[in-house]
Amino acid sequence: MTHPTKIETLATSILRNQVELTAWQRKFLLHLFVLWLCVKGPHNFINMSRHGDYVESTYRNNFAKPVNWLELNIQLVKDNLSDDRSLNFDPSFLPKSGKCTDGVGRFWSGCAGEAKRGLEFSGLAAVDLEDKTALHVLAVQTVEKNSNESLLDYYACIITINADKLMEVSKYVAADACFSRKPFVDQLVASGFELVSRLRTDAHLRYLYIGPKEKRSGAPRKYDGRVNARQLRPDVFTSCYQAEDGSWIGYTAVVNIKAWKRPARIVIIHDLDENGKVMGHRIYVATDVQLDGGELLHIYQCRFQQEFLYRDARQELGLEHCQAYSWEKIDFHLNVSLTVGSLAKVAHHLQGQTQRSQPFSIADIKTQYRNEYQAIRILSLCRIDLHHPLIRKLWPGIRNHGKRRA
Repeated sequence: MTHPTKIETLATSILRNQVELTAWQRKFLLHLFVLWLCVKGPHNFINMSRHGDYVESTYRNNFAKPVNWLELNIQLVKDNLSDDRSLNFDPSFLPKSGKCTDGVGRFWSGCAGEAKRGLEFSGLAAVDLEDKTALHVLAVQTVEKNSNESLLDYYACIITINADKLMEVSKYVAADACFSRKPFVDQLVASGFELVSRLRTDAHLRYLYIGPKEKRSGAPRKYDGRVNARQLRPDVFTSCYQAEDGSWIGYTAVVNIKAWKRPARIVIIHDLDENGKVMGHRIYVATDVQLDGGELLHIYQCRFQQEFLYRDARQELGLEHCQAYSWEKIDFHLNVSLTVGSLAKVAHHLQGQTQRSQPFSIADIKTQYRNEYQAIRILSLCRIDLHHPLIRKLWPGIRNHGKRRA
């Protein structure tokens, strides 16, 4: 019962390769990763000192020390996900009151459907396209934006300044329709990335002219008319995907996007009624014109795996519990919260081949770690031998007590 947990074993192998960390930082992070799953209540410095081995000031001071979360998480991704991967980019809103917190302001909240006062961070995640699962890569708080810099430029800069490391994960970056704008697209393409996103239903798309050169003066003809998304030309668009129940069908082609001033691969989904009549449409896009239409759609659909990381971190891992003022400590808190979720997923789900068919539950993993922590602490205070045959017999029941799926 006193042997290292799965997360301790996994984290030890990852931290061993982080050469910029001191011996104390490795020890602290290893302790913190397990403690994060044992804490009951808010994940703040006071509560950590109640459950952990150190005083409040130790946690507070170490949260201000830099950690290369990007390199740590990329190593976790490369060791545990397949080679068929994509990157996901998605900003997220965090409620936060007070006036002294770094970066506090008004940001868009997707849940509320309006701008609210609080914090915002941009999250990068790696998605395994074969297994349809995601692991955290990096979280960056929206803070210290230049006055002459747009928010889209700020978002793009987060990706481009880390391009060398992020390319080790994938060149494809999936983002929602908010990022299918020329300034964001141009910066990503210039850095070697390929964007997979969604367009407005009324986007101006133009057929590329591939006919013979016309005998007339002036520049050669480039375009062959505007694309009507409801009435596609069969000589240009080909079917690439279809729902099993026949509720929609997808068509793909390479066209010119007027707002981007560049050609791109698009997939137009026709939503059909019972009689096969087109009732609506959606447009998905990729800057890589060589990308298969079905793969484009698959990459975008897998983008929602990142939302499960945010959900687990919010509900069980204290993503919104940080009470620090400085952006350094907030950045540390955001990344450790999401990284612990990835460590738990790898250690208890991805590496357990017999459990891959079962759903991943961070709530059950946290319950198990909290049960083990409380049992070991109580038994140790009572000076009861943890390796006694009776304790060994009862230990599985102690670990699984209160789990939703025992």
